[in-house]
Amino acid sequence: MKPGKEIIPGTAFWAWHPERKEHEAGFTLFRRTVDCASDSPFGLAVSADNRFNFYLDGKLLGRGPQRSDLDHYYFDEYHGTLAAGRHVFAAEVVVWRNAWRRSPGPWAEMHAGGGVMVAGYAGQERMELPEHWLCRIDFSRRPLAWKEAWGNATRIPAPPMDEVDFARGEPGWLTDDAPQGNWVEPVILGRAEFRGYYQNDPDTPWNLMPRPLKQMTESFTPIAAILESTAKLKLAGGRLAGRLPAGRHKILLDLGRNQTSMVYFSGRGGTGTCRMAYSETLFDPEGIKICRYPGSLGRQGLADVLKFAGKPWRYASFWYRTGRYIELDMDLASPVEELDLAFHFITYPLGEYREFHAPGDPALEKIYQVACHTLSCCAHEHFEDCPYYEQLQYAGDSRIEALVSYAVSGKDDLGRNMLKTIAFSQLPNGLTQSRYPSVFQQVIPEYSLIWVLALHDHYVCFQDPDLVRELMPCADSLLRAFERRRRPDGLLDDFPGTWHYSDWVPGWKTGAPDRGEDVPSTLLNLFYIEACRRAADLKELLGEDAAPLRKQAEKTADAVNRLCFDPALNRYLDAPGHPEWLSMHPNVLAVLFGLIPEEKRAAFLREVCGDERLSKMSLYFSFYLLAAVRLYGTREELRCRYAPWEKMLELGCTTFPEIASMNCRSVCHAWSCAPAWFLMRDSGALHLCNSIYKSI
Repeated sequence: MKPGKEIIPGTAFWAWHPERKEHEAGFTLFRRTVDCASDSPFGLAVSADNRFNFYLDGKLLGRGPQRSDLDHYYFDEYHGTLAAGRHVFAAEVVVWRNAWRRSPGPWAEMHAGGGVMVAGYAGQERMELPEHWLCRIDFSRRPLAWKEAWGNATRIPAPPMDEVDFARGEPGWLTDDAPQGNWVEPVILGRAEFRGYYQNDPDTPWNLMPRPLKQMTESFTPIAAILESTAKLKLAGGRLAGRLPAGRHKILLDLGRNQTSMVYFSGRGGTGTCRMAYSETLFDPEGIKICRYPGSLGRQGLADVLKFAGKPWRYASFWYRTGRYIELDMDLASPVEELDLAFHFITYPLGEYREFHAPGDPALEKIYQVACHTLSCCAHEHFEDCPYYEQLQYAGDSRIEALVSYAVSGKDDLGRNMLKTIAFSQLPNGLTQSRYPSVFQQVIPEYSLIWVLALHDHYVCFQDPDLVRELMPCADSLLRAFERRRRPDGLLDDFPGTWHYSDWVPGWKTGAPDRGEDVPSTLLNLFYIEACRRAADLKELLGEDAAPLRKQAEKTADAVNRLCFDPALNRYLDAPGHPEWLSMHPNVLAVLFGLIPEEKRAAFLREVCGDERLSKMSLYFSFYLLAAVRLYGTREELRCRYAPWEKMLELGCTTFPEIASMNCRSVCHAWSCAPAWFLMRDSGALHLCNSIYKSI
């Protein structure tokens, strides 16, 4: 869809600073003044590569573009009224390095490298670039490489941290009529192309379409406590405030919970540096993560670096920071006056979450609250697996996130976006990528099948046949790709050259039940059975022939029961011919997906849950265990299955981690928010069509 004619009546252009290279990392500033003789409307379409913050008279209008890929590149629209007088429209644009896996660039950002598009009107003036716009390189700010941002050798796929040199900054650029610095006219890169409109070779690589999601929202979070400080600072209204004398100072702050925050830090005067580090947990002196440890973050937490220059300064993080604990390590040659530090929780606006009450069981209420907060910390411009480390939208994680968001908010914004975005990633072989948007291609075949389940989830919850009709061709192509992997014995082979991930289980090489060997995965076959059945339901909804899919499902189910079930052990194997490979996973899915006769499911599931020979599930795959126990166990048995989350609360978690341990790379991982779905379902607040989707 192209913006309305009142915004773009003709040709819009992409432009850039004449001295910037295509992929040169750094910040570039753009601005234009507009004079209005009387109150006047404005309407603008804005996009940039890599990202922008857009301002009017120093006030932030929005952040963008929403993450996607070049073929589905988003623009924002802004509308409002300008009072009589002079106004300044401005954009702050960042380019992050994103060519090699070790470059300090976010993996969830897909870009061509450097460019701005603004079009529309403000009063009587047209606003298309480059006419009357000026731009300047911001030499005061640069993205930090990983080795500069923290002392850990692990690569961080999240956006890089900042170094800011206030000696080189010009804070008046957002509002002054004539700001200081070397401002020049941008140069045209090419004509802006809008999805579905160009008829020959596109002039620029960004295929533009309107942003489908709302802007993220912020809310002030008071700092809970100063844990350690070598300076006389205090908390005033939840903000860190006061005066810092010259010298070396270390201050350790506690926000009271792990969260995603925009950081706002200002002061007057001071010369020297501040290293501001963020961590989800505290570290002991050996660098091992533990909870409630009164220690130092040292070089372990990701950090911004600020350089003071003896004049008033203000820092606002360009992207969010994740953590509960913040350490300021300040080395000052002269004092800082009027220091003020505040944190704003930032998330996608899913609205007020539904309340959950469990009289007599406060632990369940706390699990629900922490699960909801975990979801919020992993919900921004798309669902994310974790906000500190990767910030990538994985289909396996996002199915759980989507269901929880449907349950607790009643909103499907991010769920719809996930379904469409993963469909954008579909490859010529029919498989979708495991995560998207992602600059590095990764394929987990199981996650392609889970995407089909997620599409069906959405229909069950929102009864939207139009979305099914739009995305069903992707599902058809995907399932045909799996059918092409069918062996003569009826099982499906896995796909060579892909990651055969299912769950983090000790003994599973890279999380794969096939242990890295060339054997069929029982789990993959089980997910294929369920995906075919759910896709068949959707085909019938559209009035299409579902019989072939149902036949494929039953053919696979027969093969799994013949070849993957060991009668002597009375268990499904992780792979045919390997009775030594036993886990809960295929046995639970066999119950949940109906491979076992209904009258035997409850007893079989109870045996499986008590079988010590079987490898256990992580917090992620326990979603499917909870689903099975909810259907075929007792209320008491389901309550017992929340024990791992209860243990996390006892350890002091304020978000749920990737695995049931505090010693892990991600202490906020969205796939662990699953209990909120089941707690809300059993509260009676949800009314779903159980006849067509009993297993959720």
